[in-house]
Amino acid sequence: MAITLNKKGKRIEIRSNRPLPGMRTTIPGAYETVSGYWTVPLSIESFILLRHKFGKELQLNTELQRWVNGVVRNRRQMRKLSKAKTAKLTRLPKMAPELYAAMRRRKYQLVGARFIADNPATLLADDPGLGKTLMAMGGIIEAGIEGPYLIICPKTATDTTWNREIVKWLPTNHRAVILPEWRYDRERRIRLTRYTKDTWLIVHPEIVLVKSVFVCRQLVKRRDKKSGKTSIVECGKRTEEKNKHLHMLDCGHVKNRHTKRLHIENYPKLFQVEWGAVVIDESQDSLIKRKGTPTQRRRGMEMLKVRPDGVKIAMSGTPYNSRPHYLWGTLNWLNPDTYSAFYRWAELYWTKGGYTGYEIGEFRTEREKMLWSSLDSIALRRTKEEVAKDLPPKMYVGARLVPKDNDSPIGIWLPMEGKQKTAYDQMAETSIAHLDSGRLNALEAITELTRLKQLACSYGRLETKDVWQTDRETGERFKGPKDLYFPELPSNKFNWIISSLEEWGYPKDPIDKVVIVSFFSGVLREFARGIHRHFRVKPDSPLCTGITGKVPMKNRRKIIDEFNADGGPQIMFLNVKAGGTSITIDSADRMIFISETSIPDQQKQAEDRIHRVSNPRHTFYYYLRSLETVDVGTALTNLETDKISHRLLDGRRGVEYTRHVLDLSRS
Repeated sequence: MAITLNKKGKRIEIRSNRPLPGMRTTIPGAYETVSGYWTVPLSIESFILLRHKFGKELQLNTELQRWVNGVVRNRRQMRKLSKAKTAKLTRLPKMAPELYAAMRRRKYQLVGARFIADNPATLLADDPGLGKTLMAMGGIIEAGIEGPYLIICPKTATDTTWNREIVKWLPTNHRAVILPEWRYDRERRIRLTRYTKDTWLIVHPEIVLVKSVFVCRQLVKRRDKKSGKTSIVECGKRTEEKNKHLHMLDCGHVKNRHTKRLHIENYPKLFQVEWGAVVIDESQDSLIKRKGTPTQRRRGMEMLKVRPDGVKIAMSGTPYNSRPHYLWGTLNWLNPDTYSAFYRWAELYWTKGGYTGYEIGEFRTEREKMLWSSLDSIALRRTKEEVAKDLPPKMYVGARLVPKDNDSPIGIWLPMEGKQKTAYDQMAETSIAHLDSGRLNALEAITELTRLKQLACSYGRLETKDVWQTDRETGERFKGPKDLYFPELPSNKFNWIISSLEEWGYPKDPIDKVVIVSFFSGVLREFARGIHRHFRVKPDSPLCTGITGKVPMKNRRKIIDEFNADGGPQIMFLNVKAGGTSITIDSADRMIFISETSIPDQQKQAEDRIHRVSNPRHTFYYYLRSLETVDVGTALTNLETDKISHRLLDGRRGVEYTRHVLDLSRS
């Protein structure tokens, strides 16, 4: 008996004269209607699973067959394009000849521009350092889309990357607009800017925040104090969305169907303009969304208006921050019709797990090809090994934690001693006692782990002070006691850095420039002061510079330019959060990591600040790790996470992309 399939809106209708058991467990999103037939989401993946289950019994009506053929044809064409070595562009050579000439030197960039021009929505996920900024600009112009264009990127990249590239490569009629530091000046600039077809407005993600509140519409009696008259009016009190789990509003009324939702934009003008293109750089941080209430940042991204002929572009060399299922947030923003439900999408490729049965479990390896086939028409991903074979590979310096074990991480393994070891051991004993007693909640456990990571970098004082904090539940600000870490020397990692700098010819005749990276700005500042004291140079000397969260956005471009220039500073201290993405450092060949985060993709982003097609020299990486500390556990965990993450990201193309630490010889 044949099973007929019909296209009904965004669903596939399945009709059969016999029962169809196992539909819910086979196809996510399947349900049986009151009329007795089944429907499943309209997607090629649903059709593939139906074909696997029922084989030749399936019969498609003409409309559905045309839809399937169209999707398959588009995926095949885009897959072929993504593998091409070059592509033909027609508009870009005429409209922006300098940009076209620059991209011709790396012909894979022409392929990227063509991919973007042929798609209404694109995830550009090439490795960091391959020129995604140029590809995005080239693709927009090649598509013939008029502005205005909105670029959303990290603070550091607004001037140092996007503004510079637009001014450098596009004709003079194209105008880049960057917002000032102060809120009043920003509001005025946004309000008074003429949004023409050649305007590129460059903002950082915090500019597009949208707060969601609930407005009470219940009727209440109000007495006018002057006239003494009583009238019936709406309550009008507001409750922020973070309190929406409460049944009572802040005004004391019950939340019900009369309660209205209201969105409040920081800068309403941004949401009134219809953009020809919206580009989100480093999208892995801005587009995270799984379920429930989106963040204020993500809600703002969703509310931006893109013209019907416009394009959406998400750019990231690490599109899911080492958590593969986080990719859905980006896909949902790019194409909300196709990627409308997180759990339905996740259930296709991951098993259910956890106590509730709704957590993400193991990846379904048998469906790996299905996952990447579904992305062929929307995502472009190339690695440096594929398209920039002339670029020397990264060199990870040190020894393996376990000799002769190729699955062991490489690093500089340093013992601790003296005050630093004593402080770490005491903290570790306290943390273990707290864990064993069950007194730590998740947030406190993370705080103590952070303290251990800091002490593994350097000795430090722990002091309790009253500081302003934010309540994670209510969002309210309050002043209360908090344990603060103040780094001090001695430090086993600082001693190694000083010894190595002297070996490399510092401070008078250094062989090359060095970038020192950490997540802890306090440790970076203490090490910078220690280097100045050791080499007996003044704090304002040109030996050291740095970028942390406290450096104003307007100063970051100057710092990077001075460091990249000949005769500029020789050592840069870089905070992973503030400068680990979207900046280019072409002058340094060595990078030292004092500490690691628990997200290996953040380390990769930081590494690629110096490993880029614009820097053709060999690059060397030194991961300083203290023995018998959390550094060891972090390195082992990150290595395993990184192997799984990049197998999923690059395995579909047959790329041998196990992390370089497993392949490169030790120096």
